Amino acid sequence: MVIAALTVALMLPATAASAADPGPYVALGDSYTAAPLVLNQTGRPAGCSRSDHNYPSLVAAAFGVGSFTDVSCSAAQTKDMTAPQAVAFGTNMPQFDALREDTRVVTVGIGGNDVGFVGAALTCGGLGLTTPTGTSCRNFYAPGGNDSLTSSIAQAAPKIAAVLTGIHERSPQARTALVGYPAVVPRTGNGCYPIVSLSPDDLRYFDSLLMRLNAMLAEQAAANGAEFVDTYFDSIGHDVCKLPGAKWFEGLIPTAVAYPLHPNALGMASMARSVVRVLSGPRPAPVLSELVRAKRTIRRGSTARLRYRLDRAAGVAVVLRRRAAKGRYVVVRRLTSQGSAGENALAISAKAYARRAGLYSVSATPADGSAQVVRFRVKR
Repeated sequence: MVIAALTVALMLPATAASAADPGPYVALGDSYTAAPLVLNQTGRPAGCSRSDHNYPSLVAAAFGVGSFTDVSCSAAQTKDMTAPQAVAFGTNMPQFDALREDTRVVTVGIGGNDVGFVGAALTCGGLGLTTPTGTSCRNFYAPGGNDSLTSSIAQAAPKIAAVLTGIHERSPQARTALVGYPAVVPRTGNGCYPIVSLSPDDLRYFDSLLMRLNAMLAEQAAANGAEFVDTYFDSIGHDVCKLPGAKWFEGLIPTAVAYPLHPNALGMASMARSVVRVLSGPRPAPVLSELVRAKRTIRRGSTARLRYRLDRAAGVAVVLRRRAAKGRYVVVRRLTSQGSAGENALAISAKAYARRAGLYSVSATPADGSAQVVRFRVKR
């Protein structure tokens, strides 16, 4: 454990140690966040198998976070964000219960159990005991090319979107990082049978699924106001087939204190570095999208009604312009609006446009972000 902590301390960007406390920080996630068996196991319920040297704990230490809450739990699925999760020795309450209005940083690592990734790997490990050079795993999960795991990844996408939306709703000012899954199995070569009873084809198959899962997570992060943390490429070359010390992930028979097919302490340190690198950078500007008007034309004296979406809560500058001579637009009113994460309504009264007929444009710009523009006409 000392080695892992020192590795993180020596390799974190200098900005992490010098920056102001970014918290309060809340960590959500499954076993790849909780770090089952990695010393020291802490927290309640014990069945969540949460380590005080998992990547959230290392990230919190790197940034000097004063308020840190880790509610990650092994075997968690997206449904366990909003519902209690029964585990050994108790129940982990809905992970979203830890989110507060003043939460400023959220990391979440989820989705693998919705897809059934680790369970499939264990199943294929059993199949591979008797077919070390075959395609039994691919045949089992993708008979005739109908890949059930690929379908599960696609089906998990809206669940990930709902998780990110739920975080924004409960913690509208939080910087949210969606943490991907690392490179657990070797990308090339023949593997390490019988230490890991997966054939070369099994390994290639699982690596392709892992990359597909991470691509889906990155896509959902981009579409739902979160930052994606790529832990995959940072961990290549430290897979389950490497020797102890170079191995950051344990095989079916662990050689370090960690759960099979999961990160050990060195793997958690690598994931922490990936998270810190992202959170040490500038926060992306708020994104305003889908600015639309209720009607293209309104009668003079009516209110113009518009709506827009924000990926997170932000102040929005609204500028109303009227078309004047020679096609030029002149400013007639500047407004401000405090938008919330998700859909927002915007009403422009007749007083704002002085009850004058004509063609108008409305631009809406979130703080430090890009403008969206729509037009409407006021008729006599």
